[in-house]
Amino acid sequence: MSKCIEEGHAGKVIKDGYKLVNGQMHFTVELWGCTRCDATSETAWEDAGEYKAKVIDHSDCDNNPCFGCKAKGLQLATGDASSHIINAGITQKKWDKELDFYRDARAQGVQPEATSRKAVEKALEASEVLNKPYSGETMPKAQHINKETVAVMKEIGQI
Repeated sequence: MSKCIEEGHAGKVIKDGYKLVNGQMHFTVELWGCTRCDATSETAWEDAGEYKAKVIDHSDCDNNPCFGCKAKGLQLATGDASSHIINAGITQKKWDKELDFYRDARAQGVQPEATSRKAVEKALEASEVLNKPYSGETMPKAQHINKETVAVMKEIGQI
């Protein structure tokens, strides 16, 4: 508490709310607290410590820019970086290869569960076991297709 005596309380909001004034909602602070001690008050302290901004000397920022001057000079553009493909960690080239692989499987009559390379490979493997194109819409998951499941599928008339 000694720092509060010397410099004043450092206010923080403990409880807030809204009041209706003239038909409009207004934010209100119902209880203030101090970040340095356990003191609370229903009003903000008059002796609250004031934040004193650090004065930065910009006289040498042309040769040795400060962080603020560096940040002020940044130019941001979304470009390709905003693409969901890039955000997912997949390059455009890899994405195109996966879609081409998917298109080739679809041309053979295979309907994979997804467009990813792994899903298409599983669907192609299932097609080999089935001796007919696999359909992710009407058949069990491709990873579960084996000789035993094919026998059951034939028995129940699914294929």
